[in-house]
Amino acid sequence: MIENMEKRNRDGVDISVVIPVYGCPEALPELYSRLVAVLEGMQIEFEIVMVDDSCPMGSWATVQDICMKDKRVKGIHFTKNFGQGCAVTAGVAASRGNWIITIDCDLQDVPENIPDLYNKVLEGYDVVFVRRTKRKDPFITQQWAKLFHKAFCYMTEVNYDFDLATYLIASRRAADKFLESKDRGRDFGMYLMWLGYKHTFMEFEHGERHSGESSYSFIKKVKTAVGDMTSFSNRVLYIPIYLGLLSAAVSLIYIVYVFYRFFALGTDPEGWSTLAAAVFLFGGMILSTLGIMGIYLGNIFDMNKDRPLYVVQDSINLE
Repeated sequence: MIENMEKRNRDGVDISVVIPVYGCPEALPELYSRLVAVLEGMQIEFEIVMVDDSCPMGSWATVQDICMKDKRVKGIHFTKNFGQGCAVTAGVAASRGNWIITIDCDLQDVPENIPDLYNKVLEGYDVVFVRRTKRKDPFITQQWAKLFHKAFCYMTEVNYDFDLATYLIASRRAADKFLESKDRGRDFGMYLMWLGYKHTFMEFEHGERHSGESSYSFIKKVKTAVGDMTSFSNRVLYIPIYLGLLSAAVSLIYIVYVFYRFFALGTDPEGWSTLAAAVFLFGGMILSTLGIMGIYLGNIFDMNKDRPLYVVQDSINLE
């Protein structure tokens, strides 16, 4: 289960910045220095939590160096890659701040916007989400994001904008509610939206990626999309029902048409092609229905196994 869920004394820490780390070790020193400059300029108490999701590019060594130089930086290293959602979960669980900021490690989320986020949330919001403007992502990536979020909003009945980023600020009570969840889908932003706490949005220009490329391949994005949809809602199960009703209606119309041609026009129905079309149609529907049901059964199976969401191999500066 999620570690460090016991109540902690968080007095003295205003902001915890949680950074899931994967695939961008070169960006970490600059991200750290810019974060410290911004947070120290705000004259608040802060901490930075870097969670290395078993990055194959050696990010943990960089995280260790930063943690050794600054005790305000905490480092967590996973035994293997558990995914960005679990990395954010581990960082939030280890944090002590009254406010939690999540930010990507590639510098596409601009740290200098943090004071504006903080001032906005103090107006009485539990969550402030960041909308990315002038996105620097490839065109295909942006179109995929639009398609996924439209489908996600329909399937889960959660109005989640595709321009929203990992970058956000949330209150401690909202973050703790997220930690209480046993869902295997660990998208922090989507879960905060689902919670329904008072929230608002701010728009910031999307920064340039410091180095490297996104680790999210098309297959990984599809798996993430399916996992999030089936974790947040059972509405996906209604798709086979609608397809079944549509197929039944089409089949009934076709049967009436065949009888009309036979009795009114004296035309014999085409046997093998009609039968083959029906077999492939209904066979495909049955397989898709079983597949969707299997995903949900798999989710139940995973939850019943009660395996930990992540396993920590090393940590630095954790209390």
